[in-house]
Amino acid sequence: MTPYISLSLVFLAAGLALLAAIAYLARLVRRHRRALGALLKLAQHNHPPLQLPAAAWPALADGGIKRLEFSGNWFGQAVQGSFGDAHNACHPFTFKVTTDGDADLRFELYARTNRGEARLFAENLAGVFRLLLETAVQGKMEALSAALSEQTKLTLYLQHDLRNLSQWVGWLATDIAQADNDAALLHIAQGLCVGAPHAAARARRILDATCKSRSTTLPALQPLSLLGAIKEAAEHAGLNVTIEAKDTSVLLRRDLLDRALDNIFANVAPWLRQHAELSILVTIEEEEDRVCAKITLPRLTGITRPESLFEPFSSGRPGGLGLGLYQARKSLNEAGGELVASAYEQHITFNLTLPGDMQPPKLLLNPKIQTAARL
Repeated sequence: MTPYISLSLVFLAAGLALLAAIAYLARLVRRHRRALGALLKLAQHNHPPLQLPAAAWPALADGGIKRLEFSGNWFGQAVQGSFGDAHNACHPFTFKVTTDGDADLRFELYARTNRGEARLFAENLAGVFRLLLETAVQGKMEALSAALSEQTKLTLYLQHDLRNLSQWVGWLATDIAQADNDAALLHIAQGLCVGAPHAAARARRILDATCKSRSTTLPALQPLSLLGAIKEAAEHAGLNVTIEAKDTSVLLRRDLLDRALDNIFANVAPWLRQHAELSILVTIEEEEDRVCAKITLPRLTGITRPESLFEPFSSGRPGGLGLGLYQARKSLNEAGGELVASAYEQHITFNLTLPGDMQPPKLLLNPKIQTAARL
């Protein structure tokens, strides 16, 4: 009888083990289905690519991912982030999301376990997350490509230039309307004597671009006073700057330098004009055949996502086009220079690297950008 009893116990134990395995797999399937459904819902909300990791993390964590890490370059800004606990010895699921020169992101996802069905389900979830990211980045780039096709690009750039000029006219009209005595009007008139020539020059360029046939000849390179250009752009935006540097000359197209500087100052002018106690600091250093200018601005409440400063269509201003700083960076790249930003707790510094006037600039097809961000 004993052998038969032992055999029955064996079958019973095997059945219980099989039942436990089925229950375990069923639990994994339910968890995976729940996490997968939560991820797929994100595709309906059109999250910006850099916001997807945070939005997807609850679903990934529920589906068996212990940690998510990412780093890389996003439209000229160094970005990085992580979610979850410190990873163990598990091999990560690694993938990259790249575009042609504007984005290069690396992602690593660590599963809770390194073997079994749980890891397979986690790997499947990581694959879905990758597809979501690639779709979001592709959508961003397709929108950008459509907006910056040759005809549309000219329209958008002119629209932004017109916006800057209209902004200056609006500030001037407001100041005149609020002036309550002759002394205030005289002060405005004195300021207008300085700002009007700059506004007239920008207006002429807009008229030239809209009223004349497009020419295949690019504007000529010319030696320019960097401090003079910075002062003109700041005055055009109605801002005062403190300059701690001697003047130096750069060799590039005036229209590209003006567009870059106009867009840098125009993005902060609405806030800085309301805070006269805040100042802008400009320093300049010469390094062999390059000139490095640093424009340090107070970090104001409108700048909430410094990692996306140069990202198109992500304006921090109400009614903004979201193309100002993107245009500024592209304009300097086209001129043979670089524009990067360093974000700190109290201020943001724009670093402009420009060709000196001793030799022609070297166009940077793939500029190496190093941006330090300390939030």
